[in-house]
Amino acid sequence: MFDCSLMAVGDELLDGRVDESNSSFISDRFLPLGARIVLRVIVGDDMEHIGSALEMAMNISQAVVISGGLGPTEDDLTREAVARTLGLPLRRDSLQEERLKEFFAAMGREMSPTNLKQADLVEGAEPITARLGTAPGQWLEREGCMVIMVPGVPREMRDMITGDVVPLLAERFPPRESVEAKVFIVAARPESELAEQVQAAIAGLRDVSVAYRAMMGQIEVKLSTAADAAALAQAEERIRQALGPWIVAEAGETLEGNLGRELRSRAMTIAVAESLTGGMVGERITRVPGSSDYFQGGILAYTYGAKTRLLGVDAGLLEAKGAVNGEVAEAMASGVRDRLAADIGIALTGVAGPESGDEREPQGTVVFGLADGSGAFSWKYRLPGDRDMVRQFATTVMLTIAYFYVRGEEIRDVR
Repeated sequence: MFDCSLMAVGDELLDGRVDESNSSFISDRFLPLGARIVLRVIVGDDMEHIGSALEMAMNISQAVVISGGLGPTEDDLTREAVARTLGLPLRRDSLQEERLKEFFAAMGREMSPTNLKQADLVEGAEPITARLGTAPGQWLEREGCMVIMVPGVPREMRDMITGDVVPLLAERFPPRESVEAKVFIVAARPESELAEQVQAAIAGLRDVSVAYRAMMGQIEVKLSTAADAAALAQAEERIRQALGPWIVAEAGETLEGNLGRELRSRAMTIAVAESLTGGMVGERITRVPGSSDYFQGGILAYTYGAKTRLLGVDAGLLEAKGAVNGEVAEAMASGVRDRLAADIGIALTGVAGPESGDEREPQGTVVFGLADGSGAFSWKYRLPGDRDMVRQFATTVMLTIAYFYVRGEEIRDVR
């Protein structure tokens, strides 16, 4: 086991323009290596602050991973800050310079002279090839600590961490103990209730730890052990029995990906009618490569008039009962199924809030509809949170209902 610190660099991470998610990805990939994350810090684009954070991290760690600040602009200062903190010069690497020129030539673009700073390496550092962008990473060992720099752009960072940094650390810090983990994604369950079920399921098993991560309608449950693989296997089996169909994905999978796999395996197609979510369900479905095999399309019908014109919802029903009721959700699901010639139509309508307009229901009330060849069905729930949370939670619940239906599972009380 080795101690590791993670630094994320960028003013945009501090002022809220961009969410810092790189550290979570890195932590997850480092767990099987036996890494113990002892520090996670976000630092702005400031030479002094980056240097101070690096000094602190090196004092408590055997490895420090810095993401961000490797771009070509004046505020990309990670290289310079690391070099100054370690008392080392920067040198222009001819191979990296040539790679930069080749990258821009292949794009049919002229390279700006400012990009050349990306070919600068800290003296003694080894480069990490940039396969998906222009910013190479680099690493060196100093004072018994490995300092590793990777780009902040998530896809570039993930490529380097997975393809280069993980193998590098595995060679440098061979695990003395086997660290194993199992990850489940559970949808549409309250975190407190889920934790109670998990703890009851693994009661009596030693050397197995549990961690939870809430993700707007989904919860990641991670079981891990550093000593007892048999106990981990037993814990996994108990969790499967306790949670059953609520486990909608496992490590490396997604709910929408598994829904797509089930639809494809049954040669079924699906279409979605959305109101309060404004296209979020369709966006989740189409994140999956090849989703055109089963996704017919979606209709975004936000107003009463759009629901009537585009989906055939009866105008008298809307005026009499409002949009947030089972009859409307069922009519929306049936309408989108018919109009887009899908095997299944799914729909959701509700009040995200805070304003409710003419609706009769309180904020967070969402009605979900599903229509197939035999008829239409609906479910009404009160979801927690503010406007954004309700919309995200509702998206996950809709996908969960569809997943249960396609697998032939009973559609239970989701919440």
